[in-house]
Amino acid sequence: RIILIGDHNQLPPVVKNMAFQKYSHMDQSLFSRFVRLGVPTIQLNAQGRMRPSLADLYRWRYQDLGDLPHIDTDPIFKIANAGFTYDYQCINVPEYNGQGETEPQP
Repeated sequence: RIILIGDHNQLPPVVKNMAFQKYSHMDQSLFSRFVRLGVPTIQLNAQGRMRPSLADLYRWRYQDLGDLPHIDTDPIFKIANAGFTYDYQCINVPEYNGQGETEPQP
């Protein structure tokens, strides 16, 4: 018996070679392949790492996703991040030295 842990709802791998993208489906994760092929899966139905207002941003993606009991009782999940007015905010990050976002270079 083998147990694999993964999430086929997350972003797929980035494959820059067009031939691999088109003919080998390497842009699909192993876990996504198993789901597509009908391998039995169990999807978690509760999260316990963030306040409900943040989890609401992606509940549409996960069927029946709820919160673990400590999310409602632990005070750390009741307050916003220090310095933020709201639970979450989008922050505009300007270009640095005239250059916008780039890919990291190893």
